[in-house]
Amino acid sequence: MDFLFDLLGRFHPLVVHLPIGFLILGWMMWVFDRKAQKHQKIIRFAFFWGTLSTLIAVFTGTVQYVREGYPWEDVQGHLILGIATFLFSFLMYLKLKGFAIVDRFSQSFLGYALLMVLFITGHLGGNLTHGKDHLTAPLPDEFKEVLGLEVPARTLVLLPETHQDLPLYSGVIQPILDQKCVSCHNPKKTKGELLLHNLKGIMSGGEEGAIISLKKPEQSEMLRRIHLPKDEKKHMPPKAKIQLSKAEIKLIEKWISAGAPENKTIADLGFPTTLFTSFFPKDETGIYPDTILRPLDKGIIDSLVGMGLQVTPIFKTSSLLKISAINTPDFDDQKALILLKVLDHIVGLDLGQTQVTDAVFETLEQLKHLTVLKLNRTAISGDGIGKLSSLAYLKQINLVNSKFEGAHLEEMYVFPALEKVYLFGTPTQFTSIEIPDQYQSIFDKGDYKLEEEVEKKL
Repeated sequence: MDFLFDLLGRFHPLVVHLPIGFLILGWMMWVFDRKAQKHQKIIRFAFFWGTLSTLIAVFTGTVQYVREGYPWEDVQGHLILGIATFLFSFLMYLKLKGFAIVDRFSQSFLGYALLMVLFITGHLGGNLTHGKDHLTAPLPDEFKEVLGLEVPARTLVLLPETHQDLPLYSGVIQPILDQKCVSCHNPKKTKGELLLHNLKGIMSGGEEGAIISLKKPEQSEMLRRIHLPKDEKKHMPPKAKIQLSKAEIKLIEKWISAGAPENKTIADLGFPTTLFTSFFPKDETGIYPDTILRPLDKGIIDSLVGMGLQVTPIFKTSSLLKISAINTPDFDDQKALILLKVLDHIVGLDLGQTQVTDAVFETLEQLKHLTVLKLNRTAISGDGIGKLSSLAYLKQINLVNSKFEGAHLEEMYVFPALEKVYLFGTPTQFTSIEIPDQYQSIFDKGDYKLEEEVEKKL
């Protein structure tokens, strides 16, 4: 039956809004009615239910804290002030009822104290749910600086073509520390007497000594703290902070292992590009053209969908489309003409397992941004495929289990951007066709063979 307590605790985020409504309503009516004293029954009603619902919220919150293992330091302020909210609400209700036990307190004191405690309690609850910066995060960095708030360091971005020329420390390591560590280890806030905003501070260490060992780099205290389990008190960064990524940890390890140099570039150290790829700008278009087009009219999209085609953008805000006829097996050359309504926007087209024939190439040659074309399990023989040589972005063609004939391979040699053609299951024996060496990697015939040694082991 323990699950009932877990379920009860989960109701806390729902219940907690009820007392806020009752108490704010009661407080506003109390202020409005202070002179006339005409609505005391309604005000007492609001504070009664506000007090009762606050008690329920405190109870469910306590159950959630106990059952779900929240650290006490995270919830103590919210929980203690939640209890204080209940007490002030209860005293306010007793005062309105005229109980002598609360004569020493004035209504003004109880009313304004209740409002203050209620708002602070709610704010701390918001911190638990949305993070401590949930109110300040939307502010521009300029405002944060004026208000003296912490301005987060910008995410490290490296350029593939220039990253090798950067000094590893100032170009990569220090920006990582600025983003993840310096908020607690800077001249204004020297936690553990440790400064991480410059190399001098890093090499000087903190109150527990050096954090980098040049003699035994792998035993450096900095690395030990990074690799501690997140729940360990000495784990760095603290679990409430944004954690270092695997790539960032790897680079810090490499830098320390290299002797924590200050001025050596990435090229000097001979570090491979693979260590830095996660910091390169993300290309949302992937293999597709980086082209910006006007969004299509919804009516045009609806006409495609109405034919049973699947139409999706390559990413949420893109006007470039991937279209699939997977659910329209009767799609044929005549129906393919509808694609001309969106001919500039199509970058991915799946006509696999449809009724299209070689005549469809007359339509396809007009899709100037077409990048990926699937014609698997169709009657395509390849007659006329040379028309696609005008497509500057066509990189992949899938002809698996089609009727494609090897005699048309040569027509694809001149395709300007072609990277891969899949030919498994076609009727031609490609082993008898001589493909020039420079095109061998493009045509995937599926004739895989295990190495002799592997075959013997099997």
